[in-house]
Amino acid sequence: MRQGRNHLSDLRGVGRLALDATRGVVDLVEAMHHTVVRAPAILGVPIEGRTRGITSLVYRSVRAVATLVGTGIDVALGELARVVGEGPAPREAEAVVAALNGVLGDYLLATANPLAIQMRLRRGGRPLELEREALRTALPRASRKMVLLIHGSSMNDLQWNRQGHDHGAALERDHGYVAVYVHYNSGLHISDNGASLAALLESALSQWPGPLEEIAILGHSMGGLVARSALHTGTSLGLRWPGLVRKLVFLGTPHHGARLEQSGSWVDFALDLSPYSAPFARLGKIRSAGVTDLR
Repeated sequence: MRQGRNHLSDLRGVGRLALDATRGVVDLVEAMHHTVVRAPAILGVPIEGRTRGITSLVYRSVRAVATLVGTGIDVALGELARVVGEGPAPREAEAVVAALNGVLGDYLLATANPLAIQMRLRRGGRPLELEREALRTALPRASRKMVLLIHGSSMNDLQWNRQGHDHGAALERDHGYVAVYVHYNSGLHISDNGASLAALLESALSQWPGPLEEIAILGHSMGGLVARSALHTGTSLGLRWPGLVRKLVFLGTPHHGARLEQSGSWVDFALDLSPYSAPFARLGKIRSAGVTDLR
């Protein structure tokens, strides 16, 4: 299992992200420079390529310096992280990391950034080890009924509360469930998260400390779509846990697509109409696969 995050690994992730952002800005500026020098018509196909001569040397130098500085910081923090060890991140940091994963989660995973969230079942912000005795210790009041809470895009499992009311705790108290929370990278494709959740729940079922007879799922926003995807995958593969699902509740789930993301795709299309605005379309297109799936 991959090691958990700590403050230093988060700093490493932020450093890598800052380096990538610097390179991206340099690429955007160079693309604009290249377009202006070529002076194409207002409407037309964007001109691909980079600048030449001394100008090209300047851009290459900026990229090289940024890479050198970023690599040095990453190595230093990596060594320090080994000495300090692992520790839970505060709620504020968890919220920031969740938001970053919502927008750039697929990129963070592809670049092996420490900020990328690994899907886990959690309780109280701590991962549940899917082994029978470990679950018995972590869930001393484990009942025959589980309620699975799946958060929405750019959120995390610590945000299932409002004005002091914790939804999971209330369902445990009033209806006899044991609450288990899903923590996942909402920037990945919904189908990928659905497949991961289906496998994770099958593992949890095989190690549950006692007979599990009922699963209820509460999905907020994107979490509802992830739940549907997991059920589809689990049923298709003949897994056992879908047969235990008795209730599936959606809170603000965009079953027919999110209007904001649909509007965003039209903005991207409009920016691409002119070679002068086309470089800025890159900014809109950094949206994660999870966000574009909402279209």
